[in-house]
Amino acid sequence: MGALDQSLGALLIGTWFNAMLYMLEIMEVIKYYRTFPKDRLAFKLTVAFSFFVDTLGTANNCACVYLYTITNWGNPSFLLVQGWTIPTYLALSGLSAFVCQLFLSWRFWNFSKNWYITAFLVATTLVAFIGSDINADTVVKFPKYEQRDHNIKTVTIWLVASAAADVCIAAALVWTLRGIKSSFDGTKSLIRRLTYTAIQTGSATSVLAIVCLIFYRINTESNITVGFGFCLGRAYTLTMLFNLNTRVTGRVDASRTGPSQTSGVHDLEAAGTNINLNSLNAGGISVHRTAIVHIDDGTKTFYAGEHPNSDAHSHSDSDTKVNPDLR
Repeated sequence: MGALDQSLGALLIGTWFNAMLYMLEIMEVIKYYRTFPKDRLAFKLTVAFSFFVDTLGTANNCACVYLYTITNWGNPSFLLVQGWTIPTYLALSGLSAFVCQLFLSWRFWNFSKNWYITAFLVATTLVAFIGSDINADTVVKFPKYEQRDHNIKTVTIWLVASAAADVCIAAALVWTLRGIKSSFDGTKSLIRRLTYTAIQTGSATSVLAIVCLIFYRINTESNITVGFGFCLGRAYTLTMLFNLNTRVTGRVDASRTGPSQTSGVHDLEAAGTNINLNSLNAGGISVHRTAIVHIDDGTKTFYAGEHPNSDAHSHSDSDTKVNPDLR
């Protein structure tokens, strides 16, 4: 291994993977705004803020490599110091993780309305966020690579708390989702998919945080941990975007075999079952048994047990749903 592989090489490779994740993030952001144009303003602003933070983070990581390999090439004294880009990367990564973990903690509360567990999750998230900021401040005070031992405690607090928050949030979501009982196959399939999403997204970020910690403890003066850390902020924002973009809304029509395109979002195929999951908008899963009858001016929805020839005024106006595709 060359003399600069673990220093400059690790930073360069880290920016490559950071750039790939950032491009994936751009695609997910575009998908979100196209799929959910009428989503809550708070969600739109959160996505915009996270994307802005990650844009700054990506630019900062590229600037870090540029300063080491171009601007200060041939200046060996600069290679021994952590410039301003390192504490900046730490602060921005911690901020991206904080926003994502707060979002997932809110999602758990939206499902469970359990204030005690939610408070614990938020507290763990705050510990991780404060740890990242203190870690960045420590780098500013002790910028030399040979002084990195001063960061061992703050790095450990930051990454362990971050990984613990990810695992706890995923476990809480899985526990809540597994507690939802339904006799409908469509709802069961939906719950399973949400459970898998919670496990996958939570495990990805927690594993990455633990990997960063392991490499840091092996060799504090190596930049391998920084190379992995460059991707940490993007991984968290992608976790939030995946959770936003995989929400399911709409109606499943028993008379059709293919998925409906009614709301511009994905529908579930479940015969005779009307599933509306707005886990982030309405706070739960509502399931109704329906039968769909097509008429000239639209679609009339009759609930289970109701005869199609029954009085049309026996239900409120909200019980009649018109399929915009038939207009």
